[in-house]
Amino acid sequence: MTLLEKMDRLVYATHLDHIVFMKMQPRNLRWSPLLVIVGLVAGYTMMVKTPIVTLPGFWIGWLLYYGAFLAACFVRAFGPRFTPTVRQPLDERELMIKARAHAISGVVVASCAMFGCFYMASAGAPFLWHPHTPYDWINLGFGVQAGAMLLPTLVASWLQPRPSGDGED
Repeated sequence: MTLLEKMDRLVYATHLDHIVFMKMQPRNLRWSPLLVIVGLVAGYTMMVKTPIVTLPGFWIGWLLYYGAFLAACFVRAFGPRFTPTVRQPLDERELMIKARAHAISGVVVASCAMFGCFYMASAGAPFLWHPHTPYDWINLGFGVQAGAMLLPTLVASWLQPRPSGDGED
């Protein structure tokens, strides 16, 4: 057995083929994106509040923050379908939900960016915080990116009706 055959068997054994080939059923993830956003905020706060890298609070925050960033990628993949495949194109309802979810989340991200610009301009005022190091700015950028990945999933999950509990597929 060659290395490629072993790697192929590993993909099918771990069920990664469901993610790669988009074989899984889309789900309404109503609360998972909110938990990931809370993890992002908590991890970022822990990293910023502990400026010395050698302290354990920084590393706990780092693990929480980047774990939540990685979870944001998986929540997007397991949530409502936004990407059509050759075998399963998006129907009209999915296209409408995708368009509305991206429009609403775009307004939210743009509004937060505008608020952030005004806030950063006034951050010299007493009792207002702003990022000090370049790493704080980089991590803030990753947070905005994760939020932009999570918001369409969150909005689309809430736009869809609840699944019926009668056991029919």
